Amino acid sequence: MKNIIIILLCTVAISLIFLGKVQYDNKIAQAGKVTNQDQPSELVNNNLLDLTNNMSVELQNIIKKKMDSEKKIKVLIVGSDAIMNSDSNNLPWPLQVENALKENYGIHTFDVEIMNFEKITTNHLIEIKGHEEIAAVSPDVLIIEPLLLNDNGFVKMEDTLGNLEMIINSVKKINNEAYVIIQPPNPIYEPDTYLDQVTSLEEYAMQNNIEYFNHWEIWPDTSSENIKSLLQGTFPNAKGQSIWADFIIEYFISE
Repeated sequence: MKNIIIILLCTVAISLIFLGKVQYDNKIAQAGKVTNQDQPSELVNNNLLDLTNNMSVELQNIIKKKMDSEKKIKVLIVGSDAIMNSDSNNLPWPLQVENALKENYGIHTFDVEIMNFEKITTNHLIEIKGHEEIAAVSPDVLIIEPLLLNDNGFVKMEDTLGNLEMIINSVKKINNEAYVIIQPPNPIYEPDTYLDQVTSLEEYAMQNNIEYFNHWEIWPDTSSENIKSLLQGTFPNAKGQSIWADFIIEYFISE
């Protein structure tokens, strides 16, 4: 009888020790889970913010604010056929940029939308209330190519800039914190009036403290016939789209 009691006591003691260890291990595991859930999120955000080093400070702050609130940054790319000219061997630069953002920032950071106004002038865009359509997207970042090639020969530059200003004001009315980036379409061989348009566009951006993407600086000189190898008619071919994409990607993704 005495031996049975001793055996029972030993069994109970061993069981208590085992249960205590299991509970302790579970607590450690739970603590580890909390640490592993919280810490990587902070580290991931810091790592992603490192990719923004080539951006303006203002845009970096917008992106950080969005990341901290776990909201996507809505990027709207607006332009003419120049931005979406494509075929089976030619991925337009906006889609190349979108893919690069997903690959580097993940799928939950940026939401890219593209609005392509084909074969219409900025006058027509305003007439059909395209500026309201653009504003309705309420982008955090607006990258706009104001249809310069479409307007060339049909719309005075002062009117093009007035239409551009109406677009920007419409966007700002919906989202006053929207960050605007202006860029020209692609360069062409020996531009004449078109070059004057692009110069005026850059001056407008500088005068209004709007960021200007001078991607022409990485294309061949417009006086060189080498630029013809990057065009399909007036618009970029596959090589031209890649050059344009590389410029935008380098801005949004710091190595």
